[in-house]
Amino acid sequence: MDKENIKKEFREKFFELRKILNSWGLIPGSPRDEFDGLNHQILSYLYKGADFNKIARILDSELTVTYGLSVDEDSTKEVASDIVEWWNSTTRILG
Repeated sequence: MDKENIKKEFREKFFELRKILNSWGLIPGSPRDEFDGLNHQILSYLYKGADFNKIARILDSELTVTYGLSVDEDSTKEVASDIVEWWNSTTRILG
């Protein structure tokens, strides 16, 4: 895969992941790019092979430390599961 196709794939996955994170509704009325830093971090880890536990830890840590939010563990696990499920389904299609 050439450099342009890699960039295009990353950008497409970035916007798909943004939809997943925004569907959580953590900060009502926030701009849709509010969690793009977290989005980028998660996507980078997914490309490196991160599993469910790693994604759940990133979500929990970043939401608490960076955004000052308190999110219950079940919600974090549910979103982490959605993210990993999405990733696994799109990765199989592309690769």
